[in-house]
Amino acid sequence: MASSDLCKLWTTPLPLRGGGSLPSRILPGPMDGVTEGSFLSAMTSRGYVRCWHAPFIRISTGVPRLARISDHLEPYLNQRLPVIAQMMGTNTDFLAGTAKRMLAAGAVCADLNCACPSPTVIGNHSGGARLRDPEWIARTLDAIRNAVGERPFSVKLRIGFDSSDEFPQIAAAVRPAKPDIVFVHFRTVREMYNPVKDGWKRFLVARECLPDSILIACGDIQSPEDAFRLAEICPVDGIAIARGLLAQPSLLRDIEATILGQPPVPTEDKLRFLLDIATQSGRLPKANNGFILRLARSMFGEESIVFKQLAACKNIKTSTEWLQKACSR
Repeated sequence: MASSDLCKLWTTPLPLRGGGSLPSRILPGPMDGVTEGSFLSAMTSRGYVRCWHAPFIRISTGVPRLARISDHLEPYLNQRLPVIAQMMGTNTDFLAGTAKRMLAAGAVCADLNCACPSPTVIGNHSGGARLRDPEWIARTLDAIRNAVGERPFSVKLRIGFDSSDEFPQIAAAVRPAKPDIVFVHFRTVREMYNPVKDGWKRFLVARECLPDSILIACGDIQSPEDAFRLAEICPVDGIAIARGLLAQPSLLRDIEATILGQPPVPTEDKLRFLLDIATQSGRLPKANNGFILRLARSMFGEESIVFKQLAACKNIKTSTEWLQKACSR
């Protein structure tokens, strides 16, 4: 398949087991502490996303009550878009039971995190640490498949813990349970988020090892041009973007628009997006400028006039007022 045809495929719905689907194969990644609150609602209201991937819920002492899972997913489900619900832990039975309840709570897919590289998570033997034990992955995915039956589930992986050479064994553990989606980040756990030369070529290993899986590529996609280059390197079934949305919140929509020959979101909408965030954040009792400054730094850079002006604002009220004036010019 030519890379242009592959990219067009990414804009089509992704069918899921049981009759559901995701509206596109250009997906947001989960970002704990980011994809929530004002960011969540601003992204949705502006049409920058077509589904949500909720950050993981930690599973440690048992299967959470349905009410707890519902509370965790409520902000995402309230956006009235399909939601992938993610979980992380070490107990196979607890995870299988949680997957079933996530689907009962309204998620369209239950996702097992075997990718998080956080030192705290690794120290608890969760997330990316599970890649060290392919037998556990095989056993846990099989238990999830048995628990959810003909409902969808997915798994998020990195290409290895210490080395990409580990992936064939990891993939062999994944294949028998036939997860509906396999998300793969091209870095190893050890590499965290450090630069990796020719890292996207590792997706070729993932594609070879998982020829029959829906393979969603993750990592270092910052522009529509990046998406096209990745498609030229490896025939993945879609892409998922997390950190790239901090610099360009409309990136998912821009990629899809570029593929379809439509204009991207105007640059000035960046300021309007920040104003949305500030306006909604200002309604909270303990709102401050912290999140606005984080986004402004990512979107415009520390040397930009926007960041410097917002950094000089005393509170969220004055930040909102400055953004209102900037958007009206």
